[in-house]
Formats: sequence, C-alpha cells, structure tokens
Amino acid sequence: MQTSSISLWLLLTIIFSFADFQVVEGNSDSRIVCYFSNWAIYRPGVGKYGIDDIPVDLCTHVVYSFIGVNNQTWEVLVLDPEVDYVDNGYRNFTGLRKQYPQVKFEVAVGGWGEGGKKYSEMVAEKSRRDVFIKSVVEFIETYGFDGLDLDWEYPGAADRGGSFSDKDKFYFFVQELRRAFDAQGKGWEITMAVPVAKFRLMEGYHVPELCEDIDAIHVMSYDLRGNWAGFADTHSPLYRRPHDQYAYEKLNVNDGLQLWVDMGCSPKKLIVGVPFYGRTFTLSQGNNDHGLGTYINKEAEGGDPGNFTGARGFLAYYEICVNVTEKNGWTIKWDEYGHVPYAYKGTQWVGYEDEKSVQEKMDFIKAKGYGGAMTWAIDMDDFHGLCGEKNALMKILHKNIKGYKVPEPTFTTTPRPEWARPPSTPAQPGEYPVRPVKPGSKPPSWVPSTTTSTTPQYTQPSTSSTYWPQPSPTTTTTTKRPYEEPDTPRPFPPYRPQQPERPPTRPPPSPSTTTTTSTEAPEAPSGEPDCRQDGYRPAARCDQYYQCVYGKPILFTCKPGTVWNQIMMICDWPENSNRADCQQQFKNNSL
Repeated sequence: MQTSSISLWLLLTIIFSFADFQVVEGNSDSRIVCYFSNWAIYRPGVGKYGIDDIPVDLCTHVVYSFIGVNNQTWEVLVLDPEVDYVDNGYRNFTGLRKQYPQVKFEVAVGGWGEGGKKYSEMVAEKSRRDVFIKSVVEFIETYGFDGLDLDWEYPGAADRGGSFSDKDKFYFFVQELRRAFDAQGKGWEITMAVPVAKFRLMEGYHVPELCEDIDAIHVMSYDLRGNWAGFADTHSPLYRRPHDQYAYEKLNVNDGLQLWVDMGCSPKKLIVGVPFYGRTFTLSQGNNDHGLGTYINKEAEGGDPGNFTGARGFLAYYEICVNVTEKNGWTIKWDEYGHVPYAYKGTQWVGYEDEKSVQEKMDFIKAKGYGGAMTWAIDMDDFHGLCGEKNALMKILHKNIKGYKVPEPTFTTTPRPEWARPPSTPAQPGEYPVRPVKPGSKPPSWVPSTTTSTTPQYTQPSTSSTYWPQPSPTTTTTTKRPYEEPDTPRPFPPYRPQQPERPPTRPPPSPSTTTTTSTEAPEAPSGEPDCRQDGYRPAARCDQYYQCVYGKPILFTCKPGTVWNQIMMICDWPENSNRADCQQQFKNNSL
C-alpha cells in the first residue's frame, strides 16, 4: 500500500511538472484612478482647483501629486511646504476618507519636474534606499495615505540623469518597499506610472517581476507627441495611423498597452491613461496644410498659452471646450485612425480628447480586459460646467468603469528562464520582516501564451479606418460630496530646522567624476528665473524662492527667520546658506 502511494505521488509529480497550467479565477474590481496636481490651486480665476473640488465619488483611487526625494538626506521631500504642510494639504486630502471610506488616497513621488538624477542616486545604494523607505513608511503613517505611487520618469534614462544600473536597482527598491509595506499589515498599495515607449521599458523596467510586486500599473498613454517631435499631431491616438513611421509607428495607446502585455505584465494590472488636456502647436508661417503631421514652428515651443494654465504647448480641457469652437473660428477635425479630435485656427493647432474619444477609450479598455482607467489630471476636466455638464469627461470614466468587472486573463505558470530573471534582494537581518501573503492575494507573473484566452478579444478590422462601434451608453447618477475640515497635522518633516547644521557650500562630487568648482558663493539672482525646465529657483530676496510649474514661475516666501537654501531646496537657517548676502544677513542679525 505504501509503495503504491509513493508511485502515485511520483506519477502526479511528473505530470504536473510538464503541464502548462491555465489559472482562471473570478473577475476582479476595476479601478478609476484620479491624479490631483496640488499646484492647480495657483491657477487664476475659474482655473483655481483645490481639494474640495475633487469629485471623489467618481474615483476609486485619488493620487496626490507630488512629493520628492531629498538628495542630501535621501528622505521624503515636501515640494510645496506652504500648500502641503502649512495649509494642511496632506491632511485635508486624506481627511476625505471620512466621507468616502471606500476610496483609496495615495501620494505620488516624482513627476517630470523632479527629474531622474537623484532617483538614480537614491536607488544606487542600499543604505539610501533604506533611509528613503523608512521615511516613506513614516510619512504615509503620519498623514494617513493608503499607498505610494512611483512616478520616476524614468529609470535608466540617460537623458534624464539615469544610469545603466537603474534597471536592477529600481527593481531592488520595489522589492524592499513591498516588504516594508507588507510588514505594516495595513494594506498599503504600491502603484507605478509608466511609459509606453519600448526603449524606455528595455532600459529601465523588469516588467514581469515589477508587475508581480506592484498593485497596479498606471500607463501614461499620452504625451506620445508634442512640440519636441517637430510636427503637429494628436498626442493620445488609440491606434497606428498611416503617417506614423519609425519611432512613432507603434507609439499609440493600443500598441503601448500591448507592449506591456507582451513583455510579461497581466492585462488586469494595466490601468489605461486618459489625458484631460491637449497638446498645442504653432504652425510655420505660410503653412496652409493643417492635417496630421504638418510642419510647425518648433522655436515657438508650442501653441499659445491658455488663460488659466499659462503654459505654451498645453491647454486644459476646460480651456479647449470653451475656446476651441467653430463659433470662435476654429475648424474641428476627427483623426479617423487615432479616434481623437484635433482643431486649428490660423497658425494655432491642438490635439486633445473630447467626450466621444474618451468613450471610445472606455470601450477599448473593456474589450481588451484591462484593469481600468486613469486620468492626468482631474483638475483639468470641465469642473465648473463651462461647456455643459460638470466633470463631463470624468463622468464618462465613472459611467463605464465603475461597474465593470475585470476578467481574469488566462496565463501559464511557466517562469522566465533563470538566466533572464533579474537578481533579487533578499531581506537582511534587522530589515522589515516578510509578512506571509494570503493565498491568491499575489497572482503569478503573466506570461503570454498561445493558449486560448478568457479575456474578451477585440478583433481589429483589416483596414484600420473602420470605426470602432460604441455600445449603448448607460447612465449613472452621482452626488456632490460634502466636505469636512480635517484635524491639525503634526509636522512632517519639521518645517523649521530644530538644530541648525552647516552643510557644505556645494554638494560633493560624484565618486566617478572629478569636478573643479569655485569656492565663491553665488550672487543673488535678479528678475524672474528661466523656467524652461520645471523645478526650484532662488529669488533675489534671501527669504523667497520660485517654483517653476509648466514654464511659469510661482513665488514663495519662507517662514520668518529662515532663508531659501538652493542646495538643500528647503527654507533653512541663514548661516547654512551658500549665498554671501544671505550669510551676511545672519551676521547682521546676530550683532
């Protein structure tokens, strides 16, 4: 009897070792992810947008953008102390949970304006990763967030200050962050905003492994064209168009999402990005061709700025729907292959999304079995109802995705060959312990298979000009939320330094490079800063500084008794300043 049992066990082991399993489980809930940009509060007039304007009832996840990384201490960096801390921005945001306990409130780290160099430097060393992760855990605990959204743009990108080692080191960081979050036992999520360009994925992302550790992948399927390309075009086309060539041939929503699937990410983890803004261009003088791919005046740096967003090459949807109308002299066209609108008037040209194109993207998401929809950004919808219904685009996302159940894709359990897998970073003694994962809570990696899939398939017509059919719309009634003022927060990090420390007058050089610098302190700047790149700039007054947001300088004033420290990018004690005039101010005040 014992011999028979052993033989049966061996037979079953052999059979299962060669089997190609198809794991099919029940459907899962979809996601509607709403990014909120905290600097929208500075927009003038009807463009001003605050936390109390967020239609939380239309979202399943709301993401506060952004926090950063301090490249001196490697801790969390508060990017706008006035809004985020002094005005209780973080607490007011997570305080919305009182009215909407079913919604997740995350915070995003990174963003385009943060660059990539210090993120590359942070993940490069284990000690720095440990400091940042510990800081993140404390930050999330302090302010009551439900998770962290990783928005490093982009790992491994040499043009953004990255390095070749980022691909492995970023994966190490995500593994360690996952262990730290799981150790808290509070269900904190890790999500990640990602590109769709193949070269970005190849140089910076271990796709199958990251998709296993990340709760959701927010695919930035927009900004696929812009003034930087040298021609006018829509920036979020759904499919490839006849004029798309070379690097742009597969730079569209459909092919970008499929790339993530082909490289090993489960479709149910992929959240499709929808922009609530348009990319604008100024055409070349005398150019009478207003079609897709036409010539532009690249030196103009985009189309004319909007009245409220105030940046060249960029218009919020509420600026487009009000001004870009036939009544105002615009000609409105439809990209029949990309399934998005564009418009032109004189030398001005804009590609954008409208209610029709957003509906088609929702149909696409459900047909392909993706995990939901995401928007950048909620504050650029028509939130005042200037053109009709309030939050018109957001309501389309909600109407289509809220009741949509994400099908479980068919996949195999065959792992990648060992030689193709990245190295791992096991837990070290004294590090966060690994919390046991509940069965079924973390699915196996998605591996593309030739087996029959249970995911609804969209059969793309042989001619891509065939119109994608729209299903009969359903209606959903939503209610505007009430709002309560949350409790007063405890400071994080301390806004005013408790023990003044004298940092070096300039950051130490990288170990791999030798630099020669002057020992003279910089002089006070004059006038407004050059804001062609986002970030922080010093002001003429020691106690003031600028933040460049979408090409526009915004002036801030430090708390009394402190001055702006451009090296640390914080309001600091005067004696720590690297400016001679600010140091002199400290000496004069000490007499």
